[in-house]
Amino acid sequence: MAHVFSLGLRFQGLIAARPQAVTVASLTAIVGISLALGFYNLDFLYGAHVDEPTKVALVADKPNNYFHPPLLIVLARGVVWLVSASSDLDRLWAGRFVSVMAMTAASALFYLVMARYVDRLQSVIWSCVFASSPAIAVHAHYFKEDALLVFAICLGLHALVRLVERTDLHNLIYLGIALGLAPSAKYVGFLNSVGLFAFALWYCRLGVRGGALVVVAGAATILAVLLVSFAGESGTGLGDVLTGLARELRHAEDGHDLKEWVWAGYGFTHLRHHLLPSITAMTFLIGLGAICLALVKDRDRQVAAFAAAAIIWLFALELSPLKIVGQMRYVLPVVIYFLLAAGIACSRSVAIRSRAGAMVLALVALTVTAHAGISYVRNMNPGKDTRTRAVEFLTANGMTNVISDYPIGHPVAQTWDYEALASYDYLLSLRFERYLRGGGLRAQDSQVYELASMFHCLDGYAVATISRLYGDYGFVAPTVRIYDLKRGASCIPAAKSRM
Repeated sequence: MAHVFSLGLRFQGLIAARPQAVTVASLTAIVGISLALGFYNLDFLYGAHVDEPTKVALVADKPNNYFHPPLLIVLARGVVWLVSASSDLDRLWAGRFVSVMAMTAASALFYLVMARYVDRLQSVIWSCVFASSPAIAVHAHYFKEDALLVFAICLGLHALVRLVERTDLHNLIYLGIALGLAPSAKYVGFLNSVGLFAFALWYCRLGVRGGALVVVAGAATILAVLLVSFAGESGTGLGDVLTGLARELRHAEDGHDLKEWVWAGYGFTHLRHHLLPSITAMTFLIGLGAICLALVKDRDRQVAAFAAAAIIWLFALELSPLKIVGQMRYVLPVVIYFLLAAGIACSRSVAIRSRAGAMVLALVALTVTAHAGISYVRNMNPGKDTRTRAVEFLTANGMTNVISDYPIGHPVAQTWDYEALASYDYLLSLRFERYLRGGGLRAQDSQVYELASMFHCLDGYAVATISRLYGDYGFVAPTVRIYDLKRGASCIPAAKSRM
């Protein structure tokens, strides 16, 4: 331990002597880790993510419905144009490439923000924790808006810390552009932009002119993205954007068919089911302990600010019934702010009491988090996927006439509403746990309780359950259960058994 600590001191001396070279080396390492994890198993099953086929169609020629902001589609179209892509698979790879690049840039920005507050060595370690976490490593693989939201939030934070250091024209415009990109990436990013803008107004004392400049730059960014989007398709306009936004607002208020009310999980549904797996329980405990130490003993304002942002995000997300247990994308903003608070707290409050202790805690967090992130990404291999194994099981046992209740990336009949189940011999289910859980929740639609009863009954006719360690994380290796519908015909509600 003493030898490791002495190496840390030597590294600190090297940093002090050549800061620019160390910054370049640190960014190179962080970017390398992000790219390696992002491109590892980037051939994840097409069709297993329910939204990716829609995104591919939007990139091709389908008019955008603007249920989501257009930045992702605009960038994917740009990549498609650059490489002259012509097939759906090429368009899929273009979209996933955008996500990998966005997460990689976010990891680099995370380091640049962290390095403003703590020493470079701790900044590197905690930035690697961020880059290798399941939250970042896994979501870099999807043709989905989440990666761009993470990038936009990190860009906004970097712009804000620069503005805090120096309030000038360039930094004001930079902040405005960053704040405009967040809602252009995902509508919920508007909340983050409002929060950062309010903080900048208060802390940096921008005044009317400075605030107006930020607003104008942000609005111009949003408008530019929309105009590029309109130019790439025909028959769409501002009315479609407003309709899509209104639909998303209703969706956030109403949730899905199964509504995860805040009281059902006592306000901890996202914390228990999504945040902990996204950064690991060990890293969460290390970070929470360091944050509490920084707040109680040292009254650290920076830690308090980032921790408060994480709590506000978590609380706001918990209020909406729009949460699906197992879909971790909702807590990505929480991950950013929590790991920033944890890294700064460990690097300051723990380090001033024990530099060796702070180093050990940071390395433990990195080891545990990176192991989880790599393990989840490894399970994105199409050949090892639980859906692929389920199809292989059906084929090996001569089971035909199969229907699935969720897209699986393989040519199998699919149902969303479980109608006409009696027409099939086997049900391949990815949603059975969802409805079994829903059956125990209050104030659900009657269909949720009906399906919960059906799956309880079908449990006696389960043929196989296929799962993996380091699975059930978003779309990574979900647990698959195969039911014999012929033997369990009495379990199927009458409304679902019509031929």
